[in-house]
Amino acid sequence: MLQAGQWTEFGRRMSEVADATLREGVRLVYHHHMGTVVQDEADIDALMANTSDAVHLLLDTGHATWGGADPAKLAARYRERISHVHAKDVRLDRDKLHDVGILANPSEYHTPKLPGLGDVNWSQFFSALTDVGYTGPVCIEAEDRAFEPALEDRKRGLRQSKRFLENFLS
Repeated sequence: MLQAGQWTEFGRRMSEVADATLREGVRLVYHHHMGTVVQDEADIDALMANTSDAVHLLLDTGHATWGGADPAKLAARYRERISHVHAKDVRLDRDKLHDVGILANPSEYHTPKLPGLGDVNWSQFFSALTDVGYTGPVCIEAEDRAFEPALEDRKRGLRQSKRFLENFLS
């Protein structure tokens, strides 16, 4: 976690990298994630406030919700700078909303779920994305912990999640 005074330097450096990659035709899209520098809503706000418009956001619905943020409000707030969406769910009644030890034993702290199996308000989220005119990719993020071990269960879960999300995207 960065302290308040460190965000300016972090943002300056991130913006320099983003400007350089953009000159080469590659957009830097930052993926906020629990257990990293940018975890919760305050961190996302600090990242966006301290970086140039060259830095865009990968909005991860599961990590945003897990970090206490509302993905729909983030979509509205950063509409011009969202370039990618990871669709993942979480169960807030079981997931611990902190990061102590997450990198050492993530399954103890977070059980990612396929879209539609947790507490993300998908209707509100996709309504916000539509309202802001988002046209970028929406990817189902399917971590191994979201599945039963059998391959067929994984395929079935992905098909179910795809059908679930298509209800909001059509």
